[in-house]
Amino acid sequence: QLRQGADSARGDDTSKLKSLVPDWVNRELKPNPPVDPEDKFCHGFTNDACGKLLCPTELDWHDPTVRAGIRDRVDGFVITEMSWPAFLYAGYTADQNNLEEGLFKSTLLV
Repeated sequence: QLRQGADSARGDDTSKLKSLVPDWVNRELKPNPPVDPEDKFCHGFTNDACGKLLCPTELDWHDPTVRAGIRDRVDGFVITEMSWPAFLYAGYTADQNNLEEGLFKSTLLV
């Protein structure tokens, strides 16, 4: 019974995030068009606002070649568990000479 309760709570938390994250992205970044919380196919790297936050800090999301490379999973642009996404950093940018500076200080996390 305890496991069932924990699983249920985890499921509730995850389902809340599905609507909270798009709302937060829309408020914080004001994308045009806004992220639709009901349409999961417009989330992630397919959406420019979400892609900016998910983009590894060593890549420049503003570069169209980078965006296309990530979306098409081209060698050199493959995202791995070793990639530090911009949303983890204060101001959504990282100092490439000091990756610990601002880490876990974004408004999303704080």
